[in-house]
Amino acid sequence: MSTTRMITTEEFDYMKNYQSFTENRSQHQSMKRKLLKEIIKLYGEKFYRLHEGTRKALDRLCWFAAEKGFCFPGSTYLGQTYEKSKGTIDRHFRELRKQGQIVTVYRRCPHNNGKGNPVHLFANHPYFDHWVNYLQLNLESDVDTDVDTDVDTENEQSDWGSKGRELKNSSTYNLSLKDFNKYIRNNVTVNLSSDYVPSFIPNSFKNTVKPFFPYAEDIYKLWGKVRLAYKISRLEQPLEDFDIIAVQAFKETVFAYKRKRIKDTFEAYFFGTLRGLFSVERRREVQRISDNPLFYNFLEV
Repeated sequence: MSTTRMITTEEFDYMKNYQSFTENRSQHQSMKRKLLKEIIKLYGEKFYRLHEGTRKALDRLCWFAAEKGFCFPGSTYLGQTYEKSKGTIDRHFRELRKQGQIVTVYRRCPHNNGKGNPVHLFANHPYFDHWVNYLQLNLESDVDTDVDTDVDTENEQSDWGSKGRELKNSSTYNLSLKDFNKYIRNNVTVNLSSDYVPSFIPNSFKNTVKPFFPYAEDIYKLWGKVRLAYKISRLEQPLEDFDIIAVQAFKETVFAYKRKRIKDTFEAYFFGTLRGLFSVERRREVQRISDNPLFYNFLEV
């Protein structure tokens, strides 16, 4: 999805200086693979038939975005680096936006105060909700006006392109992702219930939240706040051990809402509560390590 939102220099500086989600090269590579896996799922078998330069450009995009959930390489730069035309790179950007893989905002042009270079936010990165909230993007009302989204053919692969057009005219047993998205929009008129919540979200959290937020998408977004707050806290124990804290934070947020103490949004208050509770737990964790007789401080030798 592309928006008309233009970010200021201050906002862009904040984004560039924001704490990295990945702490080492191994984590960076793992996050890159996760983002690329979602893109490969989008293209299906077509991905491996794309020109090598195109596949490398998509891989590089995911590498750039792995650290903080966004990237801003220009189409000209990617095209020149991987020997592709700017039009080809732009066409794939449009397809990624159309299929919800990225959201594009724009830096303000310093010369005429108009739309400048694009910044691409990756929807499958853990920081995505944070950037949407920070930039106050209203994704439901924003419409991508790009119309040229044909990524089935490339000049370098005319033989496969002809085959793809041939298959396109015949019926198939499986819907393409594009057709499936169209089918969903035309046939599902209500939000998904909490039964569709991903399995990695603890049942204790889901069962606490669903009386107030009965839809899967809302529960998923709230759990995203939990994951982000946990990541920032730098706790040693795995997140699975802290579902009780997530539940408590939600209960405290509901209580604050009932008392009319929330001045911003419910999600923002919930995130702040999580940060506070995780910070307390982090201090306890550090204290336990310090009190451990097996702990040896080599710095004092």
